[in-house]
Amino acid sequence: MLPDTLNATVLIAGDDVYEDLLGASMELVEIASGAGMATRARVGLGSFAELARSGETPDLLLLYTAMGECTSAQQQALSDAVAGGMGILAIHTAVVFPTDGDSVAPTHHTLFELLGSRYSSHGPQPHESRFTVMLDRQHPITAGLADFEVGHEHYRLELAMSEPTVLAWRETAEGREPLLYVSERGAGRVCYLQLGHDMRVWQEPTVRALITRAIEWTRRGGTER
Repeated sequence: MLPDTLNATVLIAGDDVYEDLLGASMELVEIASGAGMATRARVGLGSFAELARSGETPDLLLLYTAMGECTSAQQQALSDAVAGGMGILAIHTAVVFPTDGDSVAPTHHTLFELLGSRYSSHGPQPHESRFTVMLDRQHPITAGLADFEVGHEHYRLELAMSEPTVLAWRETAEGREPLLYVSERGAGRVCYLQLGHDMRVWQEPTVRALITRAIEWTRRGGTER
């Protein structure tokens, strides 16, 4: 790897029954590599904790988890890395956490605060449909892109912040459902994309464009710093 090449890690973990973690990881490696990043895939939050201990955290972490173990120490390692300048692009079920009643379990509050939301439900039936993705075109990630249609499952999110910078959403009877938002945490940046359930999404050109731009904006030393 050249000294000035930024590096990315695609990290997957958890249950591959409902989410195609392996398929998603291959798509994300391809997109990040196409964005000019030296990219590799790893499995499990423990592998990231090892990188953090050795001081080898990536410039960007693409996080696609479906539950799986995520200890308090591993969550803190992620939070510390972002505060130090690492970017995180979290995909789809990365915000599915254990619950305590109607709230996120205390054991996962660090990750909830870092990523900015948690999955609360699919909402009323039907739990998926083909809908229009509305875009705020005032941000580098979405500028110049047109609203588009996609087939995908629905997520209701509990937000950890009062006013997230929402860049994409769908309209529902209950109001806007955030699909893409960004935030800055210390010296690092975090982006969450709700889309990413199955191969229908990875073949949508605008979704791939959004991921590419999110990579460029979120990574360490990204555009518009």
